[in-house]
Amino acid sequence: MVEHRKGLNRTLFWLYAGQGKWPATFRWSMLAFDLFTIALFLVHPLQSWRDGTAGAEAIWLAVDIFIATVITLDFLARLYIERDKMRFFLRVMNVVDLLVVATFVIPTFAQNLVFLRVLRAVRLVRAFEYLDQKHDVSKWLHVNSFVVSKLVNLLVFVFIATALVFVSQVSQNEKIENYLDALYFTVGTLTTTGFGDIVMQGTFGRWIAIGMMVLGVSLFLQLIQAIAIGDKLRHHCPACRLPLHDRDAAHCKRCGAELFESGVS
Repeated sequence: MVEHRKGLNRTLFWLYAGQGKWPATFRWSMLAFDLFTIALFLVHPLQSWRDGTAGAEAIWLAVDIFIATVITLDFLARLYIERDKMRFFLRVMNVVDLLVVATFVIPTFAQNLVFLRVLRAVRLVRAFEYLDQKHDVSKWLHVNSFVVSKLVNLLVFVFIATALVFVSQVSQNEKIENYLDALYFTVGTLTTTGFGDIVMQGTFGRWIAIGMMVLGVSLFLQLIQAIAIGDKLRHHCPACRLPLHDRDAAHCKRCGAELFESGVS
């Protein structure tokens, strides 16, 4: 389908989806910005300019304004070039962006909701998808994308779950005094180790623990399964739709059908 765009819409679409030096530079810059904000929000899920001393408030306020401005402009640009506006607002990453931008205003009324910024970790999924498309950048990443995708999903869940544990327990659980304590509990729960030295307090804390055990353990098992499957070619058999095959396979091991048309590999 040919995209008929004009003016600013065409320029923005070229930057976000086009080919060439400038689109590549722009997308690499946005990737670096995503990684920077994710790292910043993970270092201290409750950090905002209102938490610091008088000397640090100006710096954190400037950082907040810069991050909020970039995220907002990026969100508006992607919304502007999107044909289906309804579908745009149904995508998880776009909803997350709205929540993150809201946290830069919400602290004025509800400081405890600043931890929602850690949801920015969801962008790791998009970062992986972009790097996976760049075969010339990392052939290893593309070849092992099946395993790496499961690892990225697990890491995103760990980051978000750790932030939830930290902000919900840091003020009422003497066993969780810092982010490392929350991470220790999260990893122990996901791996089903459960030493029992840290226990979630309160009804909300128990609900978080239940969610971690149900969702987190499932993601962890998916990663183990992906590693066990190994280096497989992801290509649906045209006959039986079997999704995984040996990389040098020409025929489906289940039904014997040709996997590729003649001359196509």
